[in-house]
Amino acid sequence: MKTRSLLFALGMVLCTSLLAQPLKTKNIDNGGTGMFKAIAVKESGMPDFVIYRPKDLMHAHARCGALPLLMFANGGCMDTSIGYERMLTEIASHGYIVMAIGEMQDVRNDRKESHTPSSELKRGLDWIVQQSVTKGSDYYQNIDTGRIGAAGHSCGGAQVLANAADARLKTYLILNAGMGDMEMAGASKASLPNMHGSALYIVGGPSDVAFENAQKDYERITDTPVALADHPASGHGGTYEHPYGGDYGRMVIDWLDWQLKGEKAKAAIFLDGKLDKYEGWTIKAKNFNQYAESNVEELWIRNGERHLYGVLSRPAHAKGKMPVAIIAHGFNGTHHFGRNYFDALNKLGYQVYTFDFACGSVNSRSDNNTMNMSILDEQSDLEAIVRYFKQQPDVDASRIVLIGESQGGLVSALTAASMPKDISHTILIFPALCIPDNWTARYPNLSDIPDTTRLWNVPMGRRFFTEVRDINVFKRIGRYKRPVLIVQGDKDPVVSMKDSERAVKIYKDARLHVIPGAGHGFKPKEFEESLQQITQFLSL
Repeated sequence: MKTRSLLFALGMVLCTSLLAQPLKTKNIDNGGTGMFKAIAVKESGMPDFVIYRPKDLMHAHARCGALPLLMFANGGCMDTSIGYERMLTEIASHGYIVMAIGEMQDVRNDRKESHTPSSELKRGLDWIVQQSVTKGSDYYQNIDTGRIGAAGHSCGGAQVLANAADARLKTYLILNAGMGDMEMAGASKASLPNMHGSALYIVGGPSDVAFENAQKDYERITDTPVALADHPASGHGGTYEHPYGGDYGRMVIDWLDWQLKGEKAKAAIFLDGKLDKYEGWTIKAKNFNQYAESNVEELWIRNGERHLYGVLSRPAHAKGKMPVAIIAHGFNGTHHFGRNYFDALNKLGYQVYTFDFACGSVNSRSDNNTMNMSILDEQSDLEAIVRYFKQQPDVDASRIVLIGESQGGLVSALTAASMPKDISHTILIFPALCIPDNWTARYPNLSDIPDTTRLWNVPMGRRFFTEVRDINVFKRIGRYKRPVLIVQGDKDPVVSMKDSERAVKIYKDARLHVIPGAGHGFKPKEFEESLQQITQFLSL
């Protein structure tokens, strides 16, 4: 028995050592400029790689779901990503997990640097994919293994091509690299047909030693989508070590947003040469016929002096009048969260509009001054959006649906109650109907409200808390008589299930679907269950 117990304990130690457990972290460029502050991490289970990721993975998951993954191979096929850490941190801050070959370095040359075989890319990918399904790992259910790309600079680009046949890869970024007629790192022109996803080549003009080879590769790729972006001023060294990775960093993020996040509005950069934010670049592309009829476009809607940024997704090849679903994000969210609904609702024939509330987030493109955040303003914004779509000739005004998450659920409920004849269905996802009562309990007197309140490090002004005191949610929402669906997890630490149960009793036609074990922000399988409920609800 002692031997068995000892072996069991040893096995537990060995298994635990393979889990992602940070040994060391590094802060670069103050975490990047994206929605999530990012860090570089050395993990005990794979110490000879660096993982660049949002510092708070649970927060990132709650906002965006499981994150796409990018594998990265370094110039010279070396075992260090220190020359690329500014760009890789910036990518991670925009909602990606990046895994780069090579042990973390504090500064250049603080250890011996060595060449690596191309098989390292697969070894790292195998490990982190396993982490995504291993309970107890930081990466458990936080990586979307259906959205994986690989990128590499110079010899690292050859390492990517050497692994091109890996079925898990959806897109390739060949940076200042190309095979032409040479062989390197186990790759050659024979590797090109192994690419089964889209590819972006980036080169630095004729002075880039990879320039001609990249051009040859581009011409030889005939069956898969490929783009080639040229920035002559950058040469072979690119802009990787500029703040946030410079232009190369922005270009890579735009490509990944398009290819791995489905942001089809970014297609115009690569297909139409829409280079407003890029100076000195040229881009050409081919074999993108499947994207020629992009059904996603940016759409600004005006509400008085406020201009609301959003993205509209239309069903492909749709004709005539279509219903529309309007997605309202939660506290400090953005329109990005609404993109998760595009495919399912487009298949039902719905146009889908997701937008940024003005002052609703520190990352809002409408207005990011959260000190002016206001539930009443957000209700006014949503009402303006409803009025806009009612007037559009391609919208079936009898089928306008509101879908709101968390604080956006509260705003959607209030809007439906204020426009009961204009909203055909209301869907509330873990709705924060408790906001007025909770904050009134925290600040029982007007004099208790400070000039600035910070919630999850987001600054908010007095107005928000003064206004919610007068919002009687459960008295108002009963004015809406049409169908309502509420979806919530029974482990939600933010929104009480009792509030949703109370709301169901108040509404004339409402149903509550409870997802066991789900919290405030659904994991991938929980979100799929929520989507199934929404699809059924709208199909009745």
